[in-house]
Amino acid sequence: MTQVTPLLLAALLSLPLAGGCASACKRVAADRQEFLARPVQTSAPQMALVLPLAALSQEMTRKLARARPMSLNLPRPGIAGFDLDLGAASARLTSITVLPAADDHLGFRVAVGLGSGNQAIATIELEAEVRPQLDLSRGAVTVSLSPRDIASLRPRLPPAEERRLGDFLWSKVPGLARQLVDRGTIDGVVRQLSRDLLGPMWPKIRDSLLAEVGTLTEFTIDLPDELPIAGLALRSSPADLELAVTLALPASGLARARGRSPGTPAGLPQVRISGAAVAELANAAMRGGSLPERYTREGSPSPSGEFEAGVTWVSGARPLKVHVWSTEGDCTYVRFGGTPSAAVRGEQLRFAVDDGALERSMGSAKVRMALWLGGVGRRTFEVSESAASSLRFELFGAPMRARATSVQIGADEVALGIVLTEEPAARRR
Repeated sequence: MTQVTPLLLAALLSLPLAGGCASACKRVAADRQEFLARPVQTSAPQMALVLPLAALSQEMTRKLARARPMSLNLPRPGIAGFDLDLGAASARLTSITVLPAADDHLGFRVAVGLGSGNQAIATIELEAEVRPQLDLSRGAVTVSLSPRDIASLRPRLPPAEERRLGDFLWSKVPGLARQLVDRGTIDGVVRQLSRDLLGPMWPKIRDSLLAEVGTLTEFTIDLPDELPIAGLALRSSPADLELAVTLALPASGLARARGRSPGTPAGLPQVRISGAAVAELANAAMRGGSLPERYTREGSPSPSGEFEAGVTWVSGARPLKVHVWSTEGDCTYVRFGGTPSAAVRGEQLRFAVDDGALERSMGSAKVRMALWLGGVGRRTFEVSESAASSLRFELFGAPMRARATSVQIGADEVALGIVLTEEPAARRR
């Protein structure tokens, strides 16, 4: 922790007030006004929500358990002069896989499993690409895959599934008949049966299954109302869905626009926020009253304190800057710099600065030292409800809440690891 020696204290206390008190007050007021008038920056997103595709796929597939299978009669193909009885079969929706796609789009692979008793016959696949609805006014992203989206899609039977269908047909060939046919003959039957399943039989299979579930999948990402959203963009990587959020704040964007930050397990969602945006969100919290904005000369928060505070984040050594102004009486401006550390404590995201240093000042020397020794430059800042814990999702009509579980601070950003839990009915809004 920074120490103030008697020699330094004497030097600071002896500094003259250049130009007198009136001049100091003008300069302090001008500096405060310059801070408040900083222009909004919207050239790059300052926030990114990173959601693992595998976790989304698992949640969507879990919801398909409510869908009942349908029964169907398979054709009786002729082999070596006799009809092959394939028995009764069923079809059911087995999985939905979220796939990466072009920017502002999202892909899905829907799997329809065919079975006979406990034996799997084959899996038919359909792939769709949809354009989610990005609603800036609500700060929401809605992704929906409806029956209409896939009605015109052509189903396919991948090569591995054709081989599995062939294994099923071969298992139905009686032992004596196997002396008259070989797998080459079976492969020809497989091709014909595939054409039947994907052709004349498919509309009935598709319509029966989709009528059972209605909208195949739908989920909504609802960002906190407190965020001043200026832009939303959706992109994806092989492993993650990324929602880039541009905020109407005087804050620079993320230095690295895509990807996740190290430190959060790949299977967990993550929120990345530029350090500058973290500081501006703290300023907004001060203006809104959830963080103290005014301090006494002793450095204690007080609604009637004579000093106003603000924070910025500047890349480099001691990136977190704490600014303190008094524009009346002993006019003073002080800037402290420090290296923030952070931890998650319950539902609180706590930032602490233990190496605060006095970096710039003007005005009353006595007040400058009182502020420093009072601890404003070394104060621990707490955010009772972080941006992460305010995030809400809706999956198949079930509201979900994000809870921060870890936090890492980099040179230019803060990364939060989060988990999603279904919100109790009493808390749903």
